[in-house]
Amino acid sequence: MAAFFAFLLCLGAALAQTPPEPAAEAEPAAEAVVYAKPERVSVGVYVNDVQSIDLKGHSYALDAYIWFRWKDPAVNPAATMEFINPSELWGHMVTPVYEEPEALESGEMYQVIRVQGRFSRKMPLYNYPFDRQQLVMMFEDTTHEVGQLVYELDSEGLTINPSLVLPGYQLGDSSLVMTESSYPTRFGDTRAVEGSKYTRATVSLPITRPTVPYAIKLLVPVVAVMMCAALMFLLAPTYVDSRVDVGITSLLTIVALQMTFNQDLPDVGYLMLMDKVYLSSYLFVISGLAVVVRTTRSLGTPGESLAMAFHHRALVGLASTYLIAVGWMVMRALAEG
Repeated sequence: MAAFFAFLLCLGAALAQTPPEPAAEAEPAAEAVVYAKPERVSVGVYVNDVQSIDLKGHSYALDAYIWFRWKDPAVNPAATMEFINPSELWGHMVTPVYEEPEALESGEMYQVIRVQGRFSRKMPLYNYPFDRQQLVMMFEDTTHEVGQLVYELDSEGLTINPSLVLPGYQLGDSSLVMTESSYPTRFGDTRAVEGSKYTRATVSLPITRPTVPYAIKLLVPVVAVMMCAALMFLLAPTYVDSRVDVGITSLLTIVALQMTFNQDLPDVGYLMLMDKVYLSSYLFVISGLAVVVRTTRSLGTPGESLAMAFHHRALVGLASTYLIAVGWMVMRALAEG
């Protein structure tokens, strides 16, 4: 009897156990959306103004209109557009002209946005003040990759305000180009097979400085100081104090000119053209002072006549070397830009 009751207890315990639930079937992975062909968006730009150019901050302020034309009403490239090289993004004003994209008679959608803000691009200053710079504004669609949406150059393309004036600069032939931009990262998205690739529009405004005015403003003062420094060689060798005073005063004047020159320029890790001109000027004055010391020691000695001849040859040699070196650097800078 005890065995029978034990059997019943075991049977009840077995029936009371909850049977294991069947394993849930894995949900199929979401398939990537494949577009038969990308939406083609016509893009055009009107540059209204360039308010300021800050070399020290490598930035510039632009005022422009950008328009988009496309066919699929389900997308809005004017809303998904993003600037790639903004500076002080918090100060950007992007204002749509229409509250909603307009439908044209051709069946296309149309939207215009006005952009006001600062943009940034590192400006190479190797040949300053005869350098050539590019004011660039880049934007791309951040939502749709190239397989979904691509920019095309509108028939009007890029237009520049005819009354646009850049004080201190000359504007060259501007351009608007469309390229594909590939990122070497998946931005943490494990679903992506490779880095994202988007279509990008780039507005380029090439600018240069007027050659003659800047040569007069920056080079003529240095050359004038060098002409004064050359008086060291024209004074009689017996006027030792006057010759040394001329050299020292010229040297200090060059230092002051260079300090004033660097006030509005960024700190860079290379020598600009004007830095090389100032260094050549330093070498000219220091070499002149060395000649003064050399000839002064020969006064009252048998070698005085030879020292005087060396004194005059030094003037011709140093002045010719200085002018040739500075002229070669300036001509090379003008050629390279």
